[in-house]
Order: sequence, then C-alpha cells, then structure tokens
Amino acid sequence: MTDDVHAPAEKTADPLIEAEADPLIEAEGGEDSVPESQDGILGTVRDQIVAQGRRLPALAAIGVLLAILLYYPVGAWRFHVIDDDANFVPSYQNGQSLSVAIAAALIHREVDIHGWVANKPFFMPAAILDDMPNYQIGIIAATARFAQSMNEAKQGESEPSTADADLDRAADFLRYAPDVWHFDQTSPWNTVPSSDKQYRNAGWALENYNHRLIAGETTLPQGAGSLRHLAERAAEDMEAVAAGLSRPIGPRGDWRSDKSFWQAKGHAYAQFLMLRGLGADYADLLAERGQVEAWSLMLAELQHAAAPRPWFVTHGSDDSLFLPNHLANEGFHLLRAHAELMRIAEALR
Repeated sequence: MTDDVHAPAEKTADPLIEAEADPLIEAEGGEDSVPESQDGILGTVRDQIVAQGRRLPALAAIGVLLAILLYYPVGAWRFHVIDDDANFVPSYQNGQSLSVAIAAALIHREVDIHGWVANKPFFMPAAILDDMPNYQIGIIAATARFAQSMNEAKQGESEPSTADADLDRAADFLRYAPDVWHFDQTSPWNTVPSSDKQYRNAGWALENYNHRLIAGETTLPQGAGSLRHLAERAAEDMEAVAAGLSRPIGPRGDWRSDKSFWQAKGHAYAQFLMLRGLGADYADLLAERGQVEAWSLMLAELQHAAAPRPWFVTHGSDDSLFLPNHLANEGFHLLRAHAELMRIAEALR
C-alpha cells in the first residue's frame, strides 16, 4: 500500500492550458508565414510590371505603325475635293468683267479655300493624292491661257501695241510651275516662291484689273475683233487638250490616262465658267451677230466634257460593252465645243 500511496501521480493535460497554448504556438509559427505571403504578392506585382515593361516597346511600335498607316489615307481623304460646281458665280460689281472675276475667284478658291495640292511635300498626307492635283492644274492652265488671250486682245486694239500691266502680270504668274514648294529642288538651301503664292499673286492682279475697269483707268477689249480673238484662242486650247486625250496609252488605261482625264476635266470646267462669263461681257455683240444660241450650245458641250466623275478612269475600246472610254467621251465633247466656237469666230468676222 505504501508503494501505491507514494507512487507519483500521472500528469494529465489540462485542456484549458492546451487551449491557451495552441494560439501562442500558432502565433509563433505565423511570424515566419507573414513575410512569406508579402514576398509572394510583391513578387507577383514585380513580375507583372516587368512583363508590361517588356511589352511597352512592342505596343509603342504598333501604335506608331497604326498612326503612320492612318495618317496618309485619313489626312488625304479629309483634304480631297473635286469642286466642279457648274453654278459657281463670284460676286462682282457693275462695270467689271464677269469672265475676269470668275478667273480670279477660281484661283482664290483652289489655292486658298481648297488648298493647292500639286506642290505638297512627301510628309503631308495630300501628297499621295492624284486626281485633285491634276484637276487643279487643268484649272490653272485654262486661266493662264485666258489671261494671256485677254492681254493679247488689249494689245491688239491699242496704238502703239502695249500690254496691260495687270493682265500681263497675271499671265506671267500663272505660267509658274505647279509643283514648287518653298525650296528649289536643284538647290535645297535656297528658298523660292511657292506655286500657290505665285497663283495668288495672279488672282490679285486680275482683281486689280477689274477695279481699274470701275475706276475708268482701263477698258475691256471692245468690238467683234477682240471677241473673235478670244474665241479663237479658246478653241485652240480645246483642240490641244483633246489632242492630249487621244494619245495611245493602252486598251485599259493606266496612270497616264487618269492624269490626262482629270487635267482635261479641270481645263474644260474652267473654260466653261470663263466663257459663260465672256458671253455675259459681250452679250450685246453676240445678240447683234445672232450668236446667242450658238454660244449656249458651245457652253453645253463644255459642261458635258467637265461633268463626269468616274471612280476609275478607263480607256476601253470603242465597241466595249462593259469598259467605257472616258477619254474618248471627254475628247468628243471638247471637239464639239471647239467646232461651235470656230463657227462663232467665223461669224464675228
């Protein structure tokens, strides 16, 4: 019994102590787990930043490429305009020449309102345009010939033969090359007057001529001889443009047919407007010679020549059912107008 009494009692675990000890142990073990969790989050964020940094150059390159691809077509599309409004009439005062006012307004419209395209450098979106610059070149070519013809008519009736200062300046400025920007290609370090600046000067010279008409400082070329000269020069111009359309360039056309078509269209359009104005300037003389109807027929043919606006210029065969010949159609109406104008010139003798 002594052994039983003095035998050491077995230690039993106290559930309360264990319950209290467990959180402490967990807390001690958790001290190492918190930093490990933070390192995992920071590492993930760091990896994402590095991955994004690696993708940034590629994304930037794609963005630049898209900007370049959109810069030219979108910019050119916003710039492109073929203004062939047959009802275009500028403001002018009584006593001024309507034909001269139209010539000056056409120059101002194409240079200052729509913007001159033919001389745009390669880094401008409009530089890729083709139809619009050729159309504008045709307009300027027609106004240049008109200014020269008016100046010749003035010289023919003056004694001694002297050129009108404003008409002479306008004709000279309009002969300037259409593709000159601000630098000379042969000498890049030398600046030169741009094409649009020279054409703008020509428009101002024509406007000044009209102002001088009102002030009584000059006169419009008078008489049947002057109108006959203007008609003959315009007819010669039409014939030359039509001849340019008849050059053989292949059965289906190429970039040259496109260029020829749009230049001829601009030429015919400008001639239509200026000759309509000339008919108003010489309305009494045309009525006296019985040429009002013939003048209207000539204008109608020019309007037909200037009207078409095809998406694609084709040069099909004459008997083609599906492929039209836009150049032949344009040239046909130009030659009809030429024939009418020559008949009028003969009637004015």
